Amino acid sequence: MPVPGEVLAQEGSRVEPVDVVARAGISAGFRIVSVSRALRVPASSVRKYLKVKPGDKVKKGQVIAATRGLIRRSCRSPIEGTVTGIGGGRILIEAPPREIELRANLYGEVVQVLPERGVVLQANGVWVQGVWGNDQEGSGILRTVSKSPDAPLRTRDIDVSCRGMVLIGGSRFGAEVLERAVEVQVRGIICGGILPEAIPQARTMPFPIVITDGIGTTPMCAHIYRLLTAHDGREAMLDGRFRSRWGVVRPEIIVPLPAVPEQESSMDPNVPLAVGDTVRLLRTPRRGVVGKVEAFPVWIRTPVGSRLPAAKVRVEGEAEPLL
Repeated sequence: MPVPGEVLAQEGSRVEPVDVVARAGISAGFRIVSVSRALRVPASSVRKYLKVKPGDKVKKGQVIAATRGLIRRSCRSPIEGTVTGIGGGRILIEAPPREIELRANLYGEVVQVLPERGVVLQANGVWVQGVWGNDQEGSGILRTVSKSPDAPLRTRDIDVSCRGMVLIGGSRFGAEVLERAVEVQVRGIICGGILPEAIPQARTMPFPIVITDGIGTTPMCAHIYRLLTAHDGREAMLDGRFRSRWGVVRPEIIVPLPAVPEQESSMDPNVPLAVGDTVRLLRTPRRGVVGKVEAFPVWIRTPVGSRLPAAKVRVEGEAEPLL
């Protein structure tokens, strides 16, 4: 969680996507009220007109200070909240905290409790990272609507049977698809690409969108398309949170699968890249190509003279490994 709070889940417990594992209150902000200006009195004499003190709860529109005599003036609270400070002819009011809930978002087991912050979950399933998302989270049943990874997702592909589903598209979609998706009430969209002009509208959608390969007409990586379509009909969790700088956060797709006894996970996101790992290329002209790391790190010099780490990747059909 972004701030300390209360962890509700216990180590060893099983959780489902909708389970709340932790919660916290986030300050909704403060308002400074100039009482001296409202009453037209010197700041030094404000205290004798006050009707509240630090710690008092106030309602919006409540009188918090008033003058007496023939010409009466009053000062009212602009918000509901708590008086936290008085001084210099002003009153500081804190708005009620906004409660946030941290949900599990997948089926799994709590393997570690992070005091006041959250939990670490362990789950078995398919995990795919994308390149862009619309910062929404959700889940639904996977439904393949594009017949190939390079086929565009069109409005005619979305009918009433897609209601409540997470749609798997191919190479791209536009704003008209988003309008149709809202009308049908789909639960999410996964696609290889998205038309640039549709991005502003995509950010306002009530469901998560995960783009796996790039902006524009970008066929979905064949390996990812086969992986997702192989689990058509299964429930998937989409996390569309995306940050491109100051700590990259990539959108994710998770398809929970039944646990396989005594089988270790072959993918740990916290393990550094190593020789033998299977990787997916994201830059043109070989965007979406999958290969194996043959050497890492390999230092290369760029045209501008910078020396940067790289990897040699062996790709099927290529005579030489790619840098």
